[in-house]
Amino acid sequence: MALRGLRLTPSLTATQPVVLAQRAFQRQVGAMAALQFQQQHRMYASNRDQQGKQVLIRDHGVFANYVPPEQSPSITDFGRWRLTKWRNLKNGVQNMLSVGLIKYKSQYEKWDSRKFLEVAEETYKDMNDAFARGDREVLEETCLDSMYSTLKNQIKNRGSARWEWRYHGEVEAPKIVCVRCVGTTGLSKHGFAVAQATLRMYTKQSMAVYDKKNRLVGGDPNKVHNILEYVVFQKTISDPEDMWRVYGKIAAPEKVQQQ
Repeated sequence: MALRGLRLTPSLTATQPVVLAQRAFQRQVGAMAALQFQQQHRMYASNRDQQGKQVLIRDHGVFANYVPPEQSPSITDFGRWRLTKWRNLKNGVQNMLSVGLIKYKSQYEKWDSRKFLEVAEETYKDMNDAFARGDREVLEETCLDSMYSTLKNQIKNRGSARWEWRYHGEVEAPKIVCVRCVGTTGLSKHGFAVAQATLRMYTKQSMAVYDKKNRLVGGDPNKVHNILEYVVFQKTISDPEDMWRVYGKIAAPEKVQQQ
């Protein structure tokens, strides 16, 4: 990238031109990144616009849909084994950098992975319970727009049937497998910033469906199933009033291969 408009005077030391060039390059890269992010995220007008504020739509898409495979390929299949190792390493480095960026940009609530896992697990259970009961108010609090719309339509289409969902504990503790953070101001602490975290949720659940006469027409309340899901949570960390909500789900790697 050419650096235009940069003048070096005779009074500068030997290291100053390098420093100035680096700063100019960083400013240009930051400006291009901010412009690209703004072009990819639509904005809508509201009454706040009259006060000089802009409101961004919360649906930004999944920043990264990669999750590690449940079983690593055998080293005898060296090509797949090497590719899987490289992808896991790349994802791990991006996770580490994103967590650092979240900690840096979170002005209102510092990142705590243990606390996040507790909040995310409770949000996940509240979402499933509210969906079974048809409680749209709780769903709107626990889910973001696209997920809420999907679940609301499913509730509408199931008619008068009554669903009963129960949580029976964990098969394995929830695990963070992917973290990403995107903002419009580069490394500045200020400005719009969104964080997403994908959790591996492996839990014990049961589901039963009853008709209007309370007859069992689907599922079994006494049969517990082990359910593995990858759930994406999102939070606008630049908004002091926002909280972690369910953005959506990602298919497990094995399911993707089967399709």
